[in-house]
Amino acid sequence: MTFVLQKANYEVTSAPDGVSGLRLIKENKPDLIILDVMMPGVTGFEVLDAVRKDKDSKVRVIPVLMITSKSSTEDIDQALELGANSYIVKPFRPAHLVQKANALLGNE
Repeated sequence: MTFVLQKANYEVTSAPDGVSGLRLIKENKPDLIILDVMMPGVTGFEVLDAVRKDKDSKVRVIPVLMITSKSSTEDIDQALELGANSYIVKPFRPAHLVQKANALLGNE
């Protein structure tokens, strides 16, 4: 994913797990957050929930794209109820990732 987004001229910062990701989100306030549901330590759902409840209003409004192999209606509904802006199910085409990122960032 990093390679695909960098090739599309996006600056990408990645984290090895959800706890590190939350720290980076709070420090850097990125334009877009991409989360997998299944991550080491805390789930993508937990990270998403923490982002949407963050005391910093600039963090709370960052668009979130969930990418996961979990394709059940319940998982998708849970992500959207927690505040995800979009959801991609693996496997996916690289162009689909770029398209979703562009749409969420208003770069269409």
